[in-house]
Amino acid sequence: MAPYRPPHMRNQPPLPKLVCSNRNEVIRTQPSQSDTIATLTANLAEEFHVPEELISLALEKNGAPMQDAKKELTALGECTIHVTVKPASHEQMENYIRSKGSDHFLGAELKLMTNTGEELKGELYCIQEQDGSCILREKLSNGCANYWWLKWNIITSISIESMPDKKRSDFRPAVSVPALERRS
Repeated sequence: MAPYRPPHMRNQPPLPKLVCSNRNEVIRTQPSQSDTIATLTANLAEEFHVPEELISLALEKNGAPMQDAKKELTALGECTIHVTVKPASHEQMENYIRSKGSDHFLGAELKLMTNTGEELKGELYCIQEQDGSCILREKLSNGCANYWWLKWNIITSISIESMPDKKRSDFRPAVSVPALERRS
């Protein structure tokens, strides 16, 4: 028995299924009928917060890399595509962060490695472009926080663990302001 497909998709050709091969993550990006290899790669890079050159795609049946950027996914039909996200060098991540703009990453959970071998995890709290530094905040279980002021030149690797959800519906200001009553 064929899998259920909603009525608006019944006449559409089947699309490939994406599987992440080197990370323990679920891919939220879903291919669409108009996607090409290039648009899929761009969407995956945005989802994993890495430069596009670190994303590689390969067909499951033969392991062949998918390099034709203009090829449409509908031409592949029903198959499985393995998505590999290569680790980024410090320079690649620094350039990627700079290209997106510092405001894009504020609130992101990062894992940093310093040139002394120390691993730091926390929220990107502040970026100062003028002196090439950032402040990382680690929230502690007792409600306090540790802050690290780091120069970019002592950071040897950066990985983005999670991005803040800018559209969160549960976000509310810390202090509530009472509503003003209108008097006639």
